[in-house]
Amino acid sequence: MDVTQTIADRWRGAADAPTQRVTVHFEGPTPEDEIVLEYAATSTEAWEFTSAALHAGLTVTVDGKIRPELRRLPCRSLWR
Repeated sequence: MDVTQTIADRWRGAADAPTQRVTVHFEGPTPEDEIVLEYAATSTEAWEFTSAALHAGLTVTVDGKIRPELRRLPCRSLWR
């Protein structure tokens, strides 16, 4: 086993581990119809997605309240 490769894989895995919860709010015709979706993301993914989403007029919040059951941010490779 190549020790250098193993260390690189561990570092890469840690860098790709989600540390942020991204909450996206989609307004509906009434406040009761609002859709709220939560995702897990790395700090970089969260920042880049939030910048694009805010530009598109969406309401997004980001915090560190990540939970194991959160899905990863869809198309996260687009936000790197």
